[in-house]
Amino acid sequence: MDNLMLALSLLLAGFIVVFVVLILLIVIITVYGKIIQAGQKSAENRREKKKIRRAEAEGKPTEPSKASAYIPPNQLDDDEIPGEIIAVIAAAVDAVYGDKPHKVRSVKRSRNGRSAWGNAGIMRSTRPF
Repeated sequence: MDNLMLALSLLLAGFIVVFVVLILLIVIITVYGKIIQAGQKSAENRREKKKIRRAEAEGKPTEPSKASAYIPPNQLDDDEIPGEIIAVIAAAVDAVYGDKPHKVRSVKRSRNGRSAWGNAGIMRSTRPF
């Protein structure tokens, strides 16, 4: 009976130690993440302020100019993307990165099919057992 009580008390003590250490690790990692995020935000803010000061010194506007994405349909080639589609893509990028400065530098059509290696990989990965 004494051995059973000793085993149960050791088991309980082990569980308590493990969970306390896990909770302590979670707290340490969370605090470390908050510190890193604060450091990155302050560095980003410093870079942004530096860009604004540089732009003001050069006499450039500080707000990014939003160029018109509309291209008249008669000026499009067969493989060019219409201006309305580019505008929708730019709006989606703005929705994702709205609070940060951003630019859509280029929009390209994707290839119609996969390469031979890509097709071979898909065939190998999805074949029946």
